[in-house]
Amino acid sequence: MKKTHPLRAVLVVAVLVMSACGARNVSDPPQAAGGGSTDGPGAEGPSDPGVTDTTIRLGASITLSGPTGFLGDEVVGAIRAYFEMINEAGGVNGRQLELITYDDRADASQLLANFRRLVEQDEVIALITGFADGAIDYLTEREIPTLVFGVSPKAFSSRYPTIYPVVGNALLWTQETIAGLDDQGILEEDMKVAVMYDNTFIDISSYVPFIEESWENAGAEVVTTDPYSLESGSCDSLLAKVRELDVDWWDFQSAAFFLCVQAAERQGWKPDIGWGGWPASVPEIATIAGPSIDGVWGGSNGDQPTTGAPRELTSAHEEYIEAVRAVAPELAVPGHLESPAMLGYWAGAKLLVAALEEQGDQITRDGLNEWIQGVEDFEVGVTPPIISMAPDCKTGSEQVWIGPWEFDEETQTASRTPATDYFSSPQKEEFGGTCFLTQISDDLE
Repeated sequence: MKKTHPLRAVLVVAVLVMSACGARNVSDPPQAAGGGSTDGPGAEGPSDPGVTDTTIRLGASITLSGPTGFLGDEVVGAIRAYFEMINEAGGVNGRQLELITYDDRADASQLLANFRRLVEQDEVIALITGFADGAIDYLTEREIPTLVFGVSPKAFSSRYPTIYPVVGNALLWTQETIAGLDDQGILEEDMKVAVMYDNTFIDISSYVPFIEESWENAGAEVVTTDPYSLESGSCDSLLAKVRELDVDWWDFQSAAFFLCVQAAERQGWKPDIGWGGWPASVPEIATIAGPSIDGVWGGSNGDQPTTGAPRELTSAHEEYIEAVRAVAPELAVPGHLESPAMLGYWAGAKLLVAALEEQGDQITRDGLNEWIQGVEDFEVGVTPPIISMAPDCKTGSEQVWIGPWEFDEETQTASRTPATDYFSSPQKEEFGGTCFLTQISDDLE
């Protein structure tokens, strides 16, 4: 009899915040603030709080507990791995990177409380988080450089110029999935599409009309759009609705999709053409789904580090794997290494360190923001380049590949091989060109 992998919540907060890269325990009292030295060559004034003669203090509010806590582990693991690699090589212009991390439990009020503590007590120079929507006004008012996952309109809007998306965007990913399916000969004229979307912590509801338009541009008919999240519980009623509509393709825009593929397997049903979407790109969620994940399409914003696919294996992949293994060996396995979260935040950590290095002795938030906003085609090595972080043209790395999942009964893990090379959306010009994500997001905000 087939076994469905149980829902797992991996909580390794103590390990993540107590070891490596100068991180300290969340229960420690805030350290005294220190201004940067003005004695070094090229210094023109004091650094902002969070920078001393010997350290650079950075903060993170990440979801480290609950059903998706493993994603937070991946985010912090990737950042710590890169920071520790830099520290071992002498730091940033002689300063060691220190990371302070708090668990926001996927709660918007806790997220804001964590940010207030990091900024007002810990006095960090920059921030890292998953989804900043619940505290984005606070961060923007203080002009704090903040790396975020992306996905939602706020992250891509010019109204929040110091928010930098490092993984991807729900609307663009949808268009790219459509293009990839078309490339693979899977799309059919007048196919019926159902869209499931999150309207809670990762709220993409305002993108839904544009997602519908993207499918319709490809010749499909969107017959229903339905909010669904982990808070919704059982998928049985939504599944019954989708089956009644005789849907050909189920577009997943919620991380809770695995509950629906599990329910569909119990009922012995699958859509005629298929199902998938950007949330189905996370290996650990695919594994949680169990055998029902077979044939579900997902993609990635980065290479498969153990093979380099869909590109060639390089020293950048080896560096990434070894750095992760050194500080978080439990994450140095394919299912974590190729996670969009780990790859995206490794890229984000590299971007942030490059910005810090360019400041010289005097490090300020204004200087960091100016440098990051001027980035063009920033090379990462394990993902395509970060194209732009300009306030009026936030793109992140943008390019993806896609492929269908397969579940291994023996290892009880899910894996996939790229079915395509990297590509972007051919619908970009129709929606406004290279910077259309920021333009649309501004209109929505």
